[in-house]
Amino acid sequence: MKRTSSISIIALISVLALSSVGMSATKTQQTDKRFTLTGRVLSVDRKAGTMLVNDQWSEKLYLVKVPDGTTFKITFGIHMNRAEAGIWLVNPNDHVSIECRRSTAERLAKLEDGRQAILLIANR
Repeated sequence: MKRTSSISIIALISVLALSSVGMSATKTQQTDKRFTLTGRVLSVDRKAGTMLVNDQWSEKLYLVKVPDGTTFKITFGIHMNRAEAGIWLVNPNDHVSIECRRSTAERLAKLEDGRQAILLIANR
């Protein structure tokens, strides 16, 4: 009886230890995390292919680099009835929903007015 309970306790501890190791993500996996950004467009630079977006749920600013051919959804604005839109259809004060991933190089960008924005890359 004593031996059975000690074996079950050892098995339980080893299962808990292995599950905690398996659930933790490495640093590179954390930086490559993808998420959907929903917010209001403050400015658009079509030549550089970037948008400055104010997040809807927090007061963070995101500088989103939109590669050629990448599409997203305009949730409120002139072109909101389109299924997919590109950077050429976005205007300031439009509300957008963009699937993004974090930039691996630099994380923060300093804007001309002194504010800081988090760099993201649109990936759809």
